[in-house]
Amino acid sequence: MSPADLTGKKTLILGEVKVGKTLLLKRIVKEFLEAGGEHCALVDLAPELTRGIGGKMNLLWHPRLTVYSPRIVAPRLTGRDQEEVAQLAEANGRACDRVFGEYLDDPRPCLFINDASLYLQAREVSGLASLLEASPTVVANGYFGRALGGGGFGDNERQRMQEFMALCDRVINLPMVS
Repeated sequence: MSPADLTGKKTLILGEVKVGKTLLLKRIVKEFLEAGGEHCALVDLAPELTRGIGGKMNLLWHPRLTVYSPRIVAPRLTGRDQEEVAQLAEANGRACDRVFGEYLDDPRPCLFINDASLYLQAREVSGLASLLEASPTVVANGYFGRALGGGGFGDNERQRMQEFMALCDRVINLPMVS
């Protein structure tokens, strides 16, 4: 999958935890930057590494890449109960809203989104849809699995991820790593 295959499309990479979604996105970002061309942006919504899950992309600085990376916590991994999980997700949603506003003030032709599913824990898909509309090329990744649990919180996130998938031209499902 080369930059040419992804240019002008909305692509979503999905999978369970620890299947390589972030690594694949990082490789794609590097390939876009090495290919030259237009200025890109990365909206990194991943939480810091928590119990071996998550983690920011930590790309090296590049003159054609603007990075937006709000402070995010992993609600299901750090919340003591459902109420705290919801509160943490809401705080993450507010941080993401601020970053989305900054990005939409100066959108780029090419946008990468790390951990889009985190936004959907507390927000509707319309916020991500505005990012898709602002950039001709978007490559995003997100959690779509069962390892982090279901219940109302997980089921809501999953439904919103399905809505997000419907907005994308291509969906890549990464298999579980054995």
